[in-house]
Amino acid sequence: MIRKQLCPSMMCAEFQNLAAETMKLDQAGADIFHIDIMDGSFVPNFGMGLQDFSAIRASTDKLVDVHLMIQNPGNYVAKFAKLVQIFFTFIQKLIKIHLEPLLRFVHSEKKQDWP
Repeated sequence: MIRKQLCPSMMCAEFQNLAAETMKLDQAGADIFHIDIMDGSFVPNFGMGLQDFSAIRASTDKLVDVHLMIQNPGNYVAKFAKLVQIFFTFIQKLIKIHLEPLLRFVHSEKKQDWP
């Protein structure tokens, strides 16, 4: 049987109270926190950044799904890969030429706690 998980998108959170919003969702039973990292280049708007990720990460022990909607996501993976309880969502057309080396890198960085 497939277990359903609640994965709120933190783009909808109140940014001036990001830590408190994360803690409320954590206490309410969120399983995974989804954040969208956007660079204004691949997609026309900006999303959350490393500082937002850090605030969420400091407020929960739950998994964080980092959705890299950015040009050259491989340039940013190292900044996130060493952090605990994280997994990545990539847009394949951005990385199809370099997907295999990128996945090997992420796996090698996370080999201790990769699901």
